[in-house]
Amino acid sequence: MRPVAGPRNNREKILETALRLFACQGIGATPTAQLSREAGVSTGTLFHYFPEKSRLVVELHFAIKREIGEELRRDDDPALPIRERLERCLRRYVAWGLAHPEKIHLIDQVDYLPDVGEELKDHETDEERVWMLELIGKAVREGVLPDLPLPFLGVMIIRVLNGIIAIIEAGKTGMSEDEIIEHGLAMLWTA
Repeated sequence: MRPVAGPRNNREKILETALRLFACQGIGATPTAQLSREAGVSTGTLFHYFPEKSRLVVELHFAIKREIGEELRRDDDPALPIRERLERCLRRYVAWGLAHPEKIHLIDQVDYLPDVGEELKDHETDEERVWMLELIGKAVREGVLPDLPLPFLGVMIIRVLNGIIAIIEAGKTGMSEDEIIEHGLAMLWTA
């Protein structure tokens, strides 16, 4: 017996389809008509759940950020030296990103979307983000990372990590995955 498609299923189908299309085509290049068609719902149903495309983008963004935050905090041990804690966290991010490339590509795009920026700023107090900034701040205070503004360091760290992921995905360096990760992380420590 086939399950009846209820409101929750339609909403989930829209979110899953949006993630796939936004990651492949880009957010701006994905029309809502295509999104509703490929999700198997009417345009009216799409707009019922997400009256504006930016609302859909923001919801996907926060769901992914929560997922990343949970992964980064998993098995954190505050008793470890800060560099080891931070390195374990960064390695988990790379592993998670390699396992979820569509999600990394979506997050990367959202960082450059001016029309959703204000909505994102309204929600930037999530505990995962605060936890990560505290971890980076402690690394700065202990001399593990350079003494630069935390927002700058946060962006630069993410750029290096996403670069590591992109290089591994491309598979064109002649280096092993471990070598790419090691050299990429070494760049953070010597910055």
